[in-house]
Order: sequence, then C-alpha cells, then structure tokens
Amino acid sequence: MADVEKRKLKLDRMIEAVAKEQAKLLLAEREEQRKRRRAELKQREEARRADAHRKIELGGLVIAAAADEWDPAEIVGALLAVAEQLTPEQRRDRLRKKGLDHLEARDAARKAAKR
Repeated sequence: MADVEKRKLKLDRMIEAVAKEQAKLLLAEREEQRKRRRAELKQREEARRADAHRKIELGGLVIAAAADEWDPAEIVGALLAVAEQLTPEQRRDRLRKKGLDHLEARDAARKAAKR
C-alpha cells in the first residue's frame, strides 16, 4: 500500500510540474503576442507619419509653385494636363531641372532675406 501512495504522490508532483510548465508556456505565448502587436502598431504609426510627411511636403511644393491660391480642381487639372504630355523622359528631365532651379532660387531668396 505504501508503494501505491508513493506512486500517487509521484504522479501528483509530475502533474503539478506539467501544469507549471504549461502556465509558463502560456505566459510566453501571450508575451510574444504582445510584442507582435506592439511591432504592428509601431509599423502602422511609422507608415502614418511617413504618409503625413509626404502630404505636407506635397503641400509645400504647391506653395513653392505659388499655386496655393488655386482651386484644388485647378491644381489637379494642371498636373493631369502636364502628365499627359510627359511620355518622353526628356520632358520630365526638363521639368525636373526647371523645378530644381525654381526651388534653389526660392531658397537663395529666403537666405538673402534673413541676412
């Protein structure tokens, strides 16, 4: 009979050890889920900030082109009209150069005004 009792105690200890390990595993899985959720939220926040920055930058370019008084439909219409004519790369290169020249001149004028 003592042998049976010893075996029951041994089985109880084994069951308790398995339960503890199972609890540890559950906690580790929950922590992994939390880490994944935090990483996903961080990634979404970074994407949102990048999108906001891009929109602010585009708005700044509209202002730099002195088109900020235009109706939004006029701005979109002008961009679409230019885009229709931009098939050859040479035209885009010329537009890029013209834009860079304008932005550089605008920047130089700002720096001169600060002096």
